[in-house]
Amino acid sequence: YLINGARKQQSQVQNLFRSVSLNVNNPHFLIMQGRITKVLNMKPPEILGMLSEASGVNLYEAKKSDAEKTIAKKQSKVDEITRVLVDDITPTLQTLTKQQKNYDKWNSVRTELSKLKRVLVA
Repeated sequence: YLINGARKQQSQVQNLFRSVSLNVNNPHFLIMQGRITKVLNMKPPEILGMLSEASGVNLYEAKKSDAEKTIAKKQSKVDEITRVLVDDITPTLQTLTKQQKNYDKWNSVRTELSKLKRVLVA
């Protein structure tokens, strides 16, 4: 899509229409003559939908929904990383820490042994 000569995505074009209170699905938001009684007989949820469409709230509801989906995806990734950290990395780290302590102890004993051998030879 092109808007003022610039390439735009479909969602940006839809946001433009919503920002001027034009629903992409219903671009003719007018109450025609003779339909006033139909509007007056509408149920509250239908009236709320009509008013939210006319005031442009749908644009922000769509953005809110997209943001909530993004947050849910990010949270699932955080949960997966936490699971990997707890289940895989932490036990391995503990094992490696234990092995390092054992190696350090072995290395100090070996160094001490080589010192004693040099003293014994001298």
